[in-house]
Amino acid sequence: MSTNNPGIKKKRTTTGRPRRRRLAPDDRRAELLDAAIDVLRELGPDKARVEDVTNAAGAAKGTFYLYFPSWDDLLVAVRDRLIFTYAEAVRARFAAVPGMPWSAIEEECLRFVDYVVGLGDLHEAVFHGPSARQLIGKERLAEGFIAEMLTMGIAAGSCCPVVAHAAAPLLFSVLHATADSILLRGDREERIEALLQLLRAWLRT
Repeated sequence: MSTNNPGIKKKRTTTGRPRRRRLAPDDRRAELLDAAIDVLRELGPDKARVEDVTNAAGAAKGTFYLYFPSWDDLLVAVRDRLIFTYAEAVRARFAAVPGMPWSAIEEECLRFVDYVVGLGDLHEAVFHGPSARQLIGKERLAEGFIAEMLTMGIAAGSCCPVVAHAAAPLLFSVLHATADSILLRGDREERIEALLQLLRAWLRT
């Protein structure tokens, strides 16, 4: 398959050849991950290839395999990058919330749904493909953040006194299913309204 995809931006010199720069290993790996995220977003998981990623990063094809033994290993690394980035944002938001009012719980749930929907084909590639079977560190699991959010809500009196660590996986499944449904069928407003009705009946005091 040709890898000359017009939608992918390549780092090139004025001679038209890919521009290859000397980078520290961590920086090169990060650059390849950035390129992979762009490529997967633009081409989708079925069309994206190693050559697309290395062209977008301005790297030699062989460089890819210095950091990722296989395409699936790249997808796992992309998944971990997305989870880490989202986790950092969640921690910052939790730290900024005085207590955990119900409005903040609803906002966080909707933010997660919209984040997953916004990933589009990238979500399909890294959360429903082979990489989904690779273990995720406990500190990055979405259920962990949800349990923390519920615990804070219970302490603030805005959330019913559920068993947070048991309710968290259930809530995660509901949020993930809502996002998948929007991606598949659309009708965001209707599905978000149904989600909010469920959350309020189940968890709100």
